[in-house]
Amino acid sequence: MANRAVASHTGLYLYGISPPLGKSVKVGSSGIDGTHAVEPIPCGEFVCWVSKVDHHRFAAALERNMENLDWLAEHGVRHQQAVGEIAQQATIIPARFGTIFSGPQAIEKDVESRKSALKKTLKKIEDSDEWGVKVFAEQASAASSPAAQATSGREYLQQKAARLKIRPERDPSVFSEFAAALGQIATASAPTGKVSGTQPDLVWQATFLVPRKQRKKWDNVLQEHVELWSGQRRIEVNGPWPPYSFVADAD
Repeated sequence: MANRAVASHTGLYLYGISPPLGKSVKVGSSGIDGTHAVEPIPCGEFVCWVSKVDHHRFAAALERNMENLDWLAEHGVRHQQAVGEIAQQATIIPARFGTIFSGPQAIEKDVESRKSALKKTLKKIEDSDEWGVKVFAEQASAASSPAAQATSGREYLQQKAARLKIRPERDPSVFSEFAAALGQIATASAPTGKVSGTQPDLVWQATFLVPRKQRKKWDNVLQEHVELWSGQRRIEVNGPWPPYSFVADAD
């Protein structure tokens, strides 16, 4: 979802879109500006989660502030905290960071234009969470412990070559059964980028959309492979998260 320009003094920052709420949902986290509250407003057949922002102090400076890493980190956390708190209580399609509208009418017009896609996405992610799964080679971790400091360029290159030799094989077929077992429980999966040298022991990774009612089965499959791969591979799981990776169709 692209950023929407604002022209009035006060804009509305969008965190996400939910179906009609069947219960009271309260958000304790502060809004993106650290001052205004996050609240639901009606948007046609949906509910939009927003907070007020000052146009001159926040919206007009957004593009410039996005290049400030300290500002981006602080406000990115606020965005994620609000979305995460809502997701614990209701289904939500998270909005892209930095999405601002001029007011309720502008949001409702945008939502109406995407009504069909929003309904389809809400149905897909209903009562589900996003989970990330990574697999690391245990033997690589032991073998790649810090070596003695090289005393010459030649020795440094030799040590580097040795580390490359012990880098674990990254054959996707090794993990096909694991991925299939997780895929039978999850309703969708998403790519998480190529396994790279930035984490030298990382051999496989993926992201899954898991129905909450299937959480026990999900945990059981993970535990089975933890035991099966003991001493060989280490499984790292992160979640539950709002379904950030599974809402692109609603943009």
